[in-house]
Amino acid sequence: MPLQKNQLHRLMRIAALLKENRYPNSKTLIEEFRRISVEEGLEIECVKKTVLRDMKLLETEFGCPLAFDRAQNGYYLTHHGWDFVAPALLDENEMIASVIGARIAEEIFPSPVKNKIRNAVDTLLQQNNPDFLDTANLRSLFILSGLYTNLNPEIFLTIFTGWQDHKCINLSYEDYDGKVTERGFEPHTLVFYQNNWYSKGFCRLKNATRTFSLARIKRAELTKFVFEPDREIIRTVNTDEFLSFQKIRNVKLQVSDHIREKLQASPLHSQQKFQKNGIVKIPAVAKEILFPFLLSSRGEAVLLEPVELRQELKAELKNMLSAYK
Repeated sequence: MPLQKNQLHRLMRIAALLKENRYPNSKTLIEEFRRISVEEGLEIECVKKTVLRDMKLLETEFGCPLAFDRAQNGYYLTHHGWDFVAPALLDENEMIASVIGARIAEEIFPSPVKNKIRNAVDTLLQQNNPDFLDTANLRSLFILSGLYTNLNPEIFLTIFTGWQDHKCINLSYEDYDGKVTERGFEPHTLVFYQNNWYSKGFCRLKNATRTFSLARIKRAELTKFVFEPDREIIRTVNTDEFLSFQKIRNVKLQVSDHIREKLQASPLHSQQKFQKNGIVKIPAVAKEILFPFLLSSRGEAVLLEPVELRQELKAELKNMLSAYK
């Protein structure tokens, strides 16, 4: 049954007094709860009927070996091997974080991982009854992740387990040209990036660091071989170094005010610098990222340097135009 926070606090205090052989009764408990309410600010003050209901709950729901000693005029434990396993007692902020985290997980994790997270939060909600759930309509909380890639749940779970347990994986991977290769892979990281799932780790076939899109993995099998997580690989999971594309150095753009705001919100590089007259200097960026960005800007971002890359972009634009003749 769901427990209110103040009720759980009372049960914990009663269990502690029983463990200490203090022989609590309804009168002493009422006085103790009144003292706690005043001194500690916990709103657990109650009447005799509530105390008796709490004692009964300890017996029926938590298996407390409870008895009453008339000589001591109080309750005691018939054996001290009993432990009160208290449900998780979370405050309002912790419960909000858990519930919102579960909603996000439902949108970005495929099954069965998202189901495990959802079930864990449901268990917390059974043990805690946060006030915000009375007013918040969680159906109106939306996470539009854009995760439209059809991930195989079994493959995702295998990669997830390999990452979690530091175990190598044998997998079949299809590259951008459609070629499938068999690889031994150490999933050092698990990354949700631009609405897709990736794992950056060590490829034993290439004997080098590689980043794999989970959507391109055709088969994955967990092995018994364990690896040690590589801090250097983990360190490179950032917006500047994550994808293993070749970087173009010293890129200069001319952008409108609108694109400037867009770049400030979603930088092409963490060290990009804005200058006067709409000039943006980018230390390094992959062509695979820069060109789509320029095309989406509809002419409000113009590539100035390097000159060779500008010429390459112009050639691609001419090819695109030729398709519409």
